[in-house]
Amino acid sequence: MEPTAVIVWRVIIARATMLGACLLAIFLAGLVLVVAVVLLGPTKRFKRLEAAYDAACDACPEIMTRFLGVALCSRARGDRAMAWCRARALDAPNPLGQCVYLTLCLGGHAMFVDGVEGRLLDAGDGGGWTAATGAAFAFATVTWLAACCSDPGTITRDNVERHATVYAHDDVVYHRKECRTLRTEAPARSKWCATTNRRVAKFDHFCVWINNTVGLCNFRYFLAFLVGQLTLVTYVAFACARGVTADANRRDAWSLRFRDGSTRGTTLRDDKAMLYRFVVYYYGPAFALGIFCALLTVVLSVFLGYNVYLAARNVTTNETFKRDALRDAVAATKAAGETSAVDWDEVMRNRYDRGVWANLMEVVRPPVSADRPWRVPCATTSPSSTAKAKTH
Repeated sequence: MEPTAVIVWRVIIARATMLGACLLAIFLAGLVLVVAVVLLGPTKRFKRLEAAYDAACDACPEIMTRFLGVALCSRARGDRAMAWCRARALDAPNPLGQCVYLTLCLGGHAMFVDGVEGRLLDAGDGGGWTAATGAAFAFATVTWLAACCSDPGTITRDNVERHATVYAHDDVVYHRKECRTLRTEAPARSKWCATTNRRVAKFDHFCVWINNTVGLCNFRYFLAFLVGQLTLVTYVAFACARGVTADANRRDAWSLRFRDGSTRGTTLRDDKAMLYRFVVYYYGPAFALGIFCALLTVVLSVFLGYNVYLAARNVTTNETFKRDALRDAVAATKAAGETSAVDWDEVMRNRYDRGVWANLMEVVRPPVSADRPWRVPCATTSPSSTAKAKTH
C-alpha cells in the first residue's frame, strides 16, 4: 500500500498536463505583451514594440470593419458601424479603459484574497498580510482616482494670459501661432487635445487607463498612479511567491516522490518540469496571479523609469515626437553635405531644461495651478473648450 505522502504521477498527468501548463504560460505572457505594446509602443523608444503598436493600429480597424460587415451582412453597414465606434470610442473620451482597469484590479483582488491570502499566507491566517493587502490596493486605487479626476491644465480664454507667461516660444519646436478656438496666441508647449477637445498646458498625452489628458497640472498625479500600480503588482508578485514557497515548506512538498517509472521515483527538487506542473496544479491562482504581476512589474518599471527620465529632462512625450522629427531633419541635412552657418547643436538644445532638480520640482509644484483642480474626468468647463477643431 502506498504511503499517503506519495503523490501519484498519473494524477498529475491527468489533471495538469504539460500542454495545459504551457498554454497558461503563453496566455499570461501574451496578456502582458499586449499591455507592454499599449504602454511602451507609442513612446517610439522600443523599436519592436513600436512596430507591433503601429501594425496593430493599422490592422485592427480593418479587421474590426470586416467583422462588423459580416455580422451586419453588409460592408457598408460595417463601415458605418466602425465609423461610429471610432467616433465614440477612439476619438472621444470614454470609460472603456477605466472599466478594463477596474476589472483587472477588482478581479485580481478577489483572486488574491481567496486563492493566496486565505489559503497560503501564514497557514491560511492572513495576519499582517491582510493589512498590507488592503493598503496596497487602496494606494493603487486612490492614485488612479486622483489621475482620473485631476485637471491637466485646461487653457481657456480666462486664463490663457496666465499660461502664456510660463514658457517662452523657442522658435524651434514651438512657434507663435493662433489657437483658432480660443482666438488668441497659443501658449508655448500647449497643444489641442483632439480626444477631449480642449487646449492643455504642457500637453503630454491622453491616457486611456485614466480616461484623461496628462499635462502640466496633473503629471504628478500620473506619476503617482504609475507608482501606485507598480507598488501593487510588486507586492502581489512577492506575496504569491512567498505564499507558495511557505506552503510547500510547511507540507514538506520538496521531499515528496513522484512515480516516473523508476524504482525510487523523483522529487520536485530533481525535476523542474514536474515542479512547474505541480505548482500550476496545486497553486493555480497564486501561480497565474504571481507570474502576471511579476511580468507587469518589469513593464511598469520601464514605463515609470521612462517617464521620470523625461520629467528630469523637462521633456514631454509629445515633444519627444517633435524632437525626433527635427533630429531626423538635421541628420538628413548633414548627410546631404549642405553647408550652413547654423549651429545645429544649439538648435537641438532643450531650452526648457533647467536642471534635474528644478525640472522635478516643476512636476511636483507646477508653475500654474488649474482653475478647477478636480473635476469629472474629461468634463468641459467653457464654450471655448467644447468647440470642435480639426487642427490647432
